[in-house]
Amino acid sequence: MNRANDNRAYRELHERFETAGKLGAARNTLFWDSQTYMPPGAAWSRGEQLAAIDTTCSQLTAGPDTADLFCTADDAAELLSPTERSNLNEMRRMWRHNAAVPKLLLQEKARQVALLQGIWVQAKQANDFHAFASGFELLMPLTREIAQAKADALGLAPYDALMDEFDPGLSMALIDPIFAELECFLPALLVQVIERQSTWPAEIPYSGDFSAERQRALSYRLAEAVGHDLKHVRIDAAPHPFALAGSPGDNRFTTRFDAGNIGFAVMATLHEAGHALYEANLPRAQAFTPVGNARGATAHESQSLMVEKQAGRSREFLGWLASQMAEAFGGDPACWTFANVVRTNRRVGVGYIRVEADEISYPLHVILRYRIERALLDGDLKIADLPDAWSDLSQSLFGRRPPDHAHGCLQDIHWAMGLFGYFPNYALGSSLAAQLFERAVQDDAAVIDRLSDGDFGPYRAWVVPRIHERASQVSFAQLVEDATGAPLSVAALKRHLQRRYLEEDVP
Repeated sequence: MNRANDNRAYRELHERFETAGKLGAARNTLFWDSQTYMPPGAAWSRGEQLAAIDTTCSQLTAGPDTADLFCTADDAAELLSPTERSNLNEMRRMWRHNAAVPKLLLQEKARQVALLQGIWVQAKQANDFHAFASGFELLMPLTREIAQAKADALGLAPYDALMDEFDPGLSMALIDPIFAELECFLPALLVQVIERQSTWPAEIPYSGDFSAERQRALSYRLAEAVGHDLKHVRIDAAPHPFALAGSPGDNRFTTRFDAGNIGFAVMATLHEAGHALYEANLPRAQAFTPVGNARGATAHESQSLMVEKQAGRSREFLGWLASQMAEAFGGDPACWTFANVVRTNRRVGVGYIRVEADEISYPLHVILRYRIERALLDGDLKIADLPDAWSDLSQSLFGRRPPDHAHGCLQDIHWAMGLFGYFPNYALGSSLAAQLFERAVQDDAAVIDRLSDGDFGPYRAWVVPRIHERASQVSFAQLVEDATGAPLSVAALKRHLQRRYLEEDVP
């Protein structure tokens, strides 16, 4: 008999949060549709639908009797299994977040986010910051009000309170020294690598039939290589790639098919396939419950970056990838040689887009956003001044300014989605990905060696039981310590970048 049956308060909480989890998964599917097939004129209707789901979920998980249920469940906590106690803790954390914010405020934010996402798509295409700013001016005060409400309830700084929702256990106190170390290390490394690569021969541009149909077919081939069962996968195109979360057996993700930048679809597919693989391997027995969710945004990002960057840009995998791209696209055989594909994927220091950035530049993009969104949240930066602030920081970190808003402050959808406190995970995820992959290869050399055949089997055998199947059963700190034997740090990332870009031979 499940011991939770003797704890009626826990059982009631479990049922409510599980139902909310199912509704949340449906909400994510509606979001997927809004980014892929929904007609643009439906934004208002979709906003109402999302607001209704948000309201219902809040009523389920933050009702007037919820506090009493938690107290009663705590009194009988000894009747719960370790997984159930972890679930109780996760439910309590979610409840504190939900109960902190007035329902009308959450509804208004959902409506503004639904409208602003559509505005962002058009503003980015038209390079029209003014159009975006007018909607952002309506969303930003709501974001500050929500942050303050959470801060008051949780006893945290506003930014930490927002981050706790996405990345429980992480804070500015952890982020700031890590980012400071990266900010000191990466720009100098970037200069060294650019100097080393200045002697390389020019890459031969990729050529062939880059139709969306061929790109899509290769994307499915890559998803299968990573480990996806194609009966459970759907890949579509969207302006900003993302993976659908919280729907076991329904592993959808999007990429962007760009005939002028074929490498983007390949790497974006690997990235999102990594996210989706995490979701696919979460324990089905805890599906839709808080303890069955991924262990925060940084853990999630580490899984996408392990696939895309640690494995996907390795010499071993690029040899296999070169043959797959030649078969998929045809064209000049010279462009698909191992040497040309490696040099193309290792070239650094160009471009302005985070999701297209090289491994060295990528964390710097995140640091830039972290600085800006903290200033926006604190009220130290006006929205009208956002483009100039972005350009100034870009000059400081990269030595160059973006040519337009689409390549600068309009490139990401996250702020249009109301996601503040989310960006840090992208750089922290890079550090964790390097730390995990380094340990995986130390434990089993086949993790890297078998990538020469496009075989992720040894990789999955290592990562699934250590990260995926543990879901949210332990804290982030415990998850990292158990998997790698050390707390999160940038040491492995620094070793990885130094080795790959300054020490490793390039054909």
